[in-house]
Amino acid sequence: MKLSPRISRAGILICLALTCASSQAAKISLDDCDLITAKPLRADFKDWLTRNRKLAAEGDVEAQTYVAAEANNRLACLEEKITEKSGWSVTMTSGDGTSETTSNPGIQNIKKNADAYAALKDAVKYTHQAGANDPAYRGMSAQLVLRYQTVLPEALEPAYEDVAGANQLECVLKRKFGNRNAQYACTSHRTTLAQLTAKVSAERRAVLDQKAQQWAADFPVK
Repeated sequence: MKLSPRISRAGILICLALTCASSQAAKISLDDCDLITAKPLRADFKDWLTRNRKLAAEGDVEAQTYVAAEANNRLACLEEKITEKSGWSVTMTSGDGTSETTSNPGIQNIKKNADAYAALKDAVKYTHQAGANDPAYRGMSAQLVLRYQTVLPEALEPAYEDVAGANQLECVLKRKFGNRNAQYACTSHRTTLAQLTAKVSAERRAVLDQKAQQWAADFPVK
C-alpha cells in the first residue's frame, strides 16, 4: 500500500505563507524559532504582535489567523527545545483514505514551564478564535486540546464544537473551503471527533452539535 506524507509544524504551516507575506517588509518570519521565542522580543516583532492581537480582538479575520499561527509555532518551537523531538507532524495517507499521524506527543508537566504553558494557552485561545471563520483552524484547535487535555479540561467542550462544526461544513454539507484536500480534512475531523466524543457527555454533545451545525449552515459561501 503506497503512502504519501503530509508534513506541517504543529498543523499550522498552511497559514505561514500569508503571514510571512504580510510581514515581509518588517522581515518577520513566524517559523523562525529564535525570533518568536526570544527574550526580550525584538522591537519590530513585539510591535507587530501587539498590533495584530489588538486587531484580532476587534474581529479582524486576517489578524486572527496571524496571531494563531504565531502562538502555535511558538508552542512547537518550545516543544522541540524542551522535548528534543521534532515539532513537525507527519501524516501518512494511503490511497483508500486511511491515514496515520505521527507528531510530538507534547511537553510533560507543561504547567511547570511558564513559557510553554503561556504558549499553549495562547495557541488554544487564538486558534479557537480563528476557527470562527476557517474550518482548518477549528480542526487544529480541537487537535491541540486533545494533545494537552489533562491540563485543558475546560477546553474539551469548545474543542468538540470546533471540530463538529468543521466536520459538518466540509464532510456533511461538503462545502469546499479554499484549496483544502477534503479527503484528508474529513479523515482528520472524523478521527478527532471520535476521540473527543468519549470526553464529552451525550447531553452536552447534543447542545454542541446543534451549535456546530448552525455555524456550518450560516458559513458564507465563497
